[in-house]
Amino acid sequence: MKNILVPIGVSSHAHANLHYALSLAKFFESTVYAVDAYPTHSSKASIINIQARLEDENYQRIVEMVTAMGPEAKAVKIVRSEQDLIGTVKRLHKSIGLDLILVAPLNNDIDDAIFLGHIAGSLIKRTVVPVWVAPLEKAFEIPKNILMAFKDGEVKEEVTLKPLIRIQERFQSLLNLLLVKVPGFSKNNHKLNDAITSRAEGLKFSQNGTVYQGVLEHFQALLPDMIVVFKRERGFFEKLWETDLVFKKDFYCTVPILVLKNP
Repeated sequence: MKNILVPIGVSSHAHANLHYALSLAKFFESTVYAVDAYPTHSSKASIINIQARLEDENYQRIVEMVTAMGPEAKAVKIVRSEQDLIGTVKRLHKSIGLDLILVAPLNNDIDDAIFLGHIAGSLIKRTVVPVWVAPLEKAFEIPKNILMAFKDGEVKEEVTLKPLIRIQERFQSLLNLLLVKVPGFSKNNHKLNDAITSRAEGLKFSQNGTVYQGVLEHFQALLPDMIVVFKRERGFFEKLWETDLVFKKDFYCTVPILVLKNP
């Protein structure tokens, strides 16, 4: 993974999330691109000067945070946000190719009932870049036991699996598969990509209302330290992220989540 993007928010978790990203980047010799999670933008010419001042202040805030990382900061490049966050991500992905976005579940502490806030939710929903959701205030740990859960094992594009393959090869991680038979399940869902099955220790089945419920059923038995899921145009997460928010009552996880974009 050559290029990793980290949106920097204003919460107390921002420094820990950047440190997490740098710890991960060391293993792949990646460049970390830091960008303001809340870029200012407006079409009103009357406040251009105010907008420019806020952009400078936000940029300086990120500079100070990166500088505080010490020698690790040499792996970080700071990106000025000339658009909203999603626009900036799309522009950067088009120009250099982003391999991964690393984001905290929340970028502020306003609501303890929320698991994934607007920033994480919108990046998962509105970009094509794989997203790694890092647990709050936890240091990076090598994922030794990965659980990949899905209700449809078909992979339309081989590039979808590249992040998982690179992670598994770099860390020699064990991979377990969980196929969840949700309402409306058909035999077509059994179409498993060879690149997945050839790397897996085994395949388990679960019959549940959602993929998340299937994960809960097998979590204690498998004890994964990372969960991998697909984000499809029409899939398990589509309803959850209609508003770019995911509440803890609907989905919650204390280990990293890798979201692969499978059209």
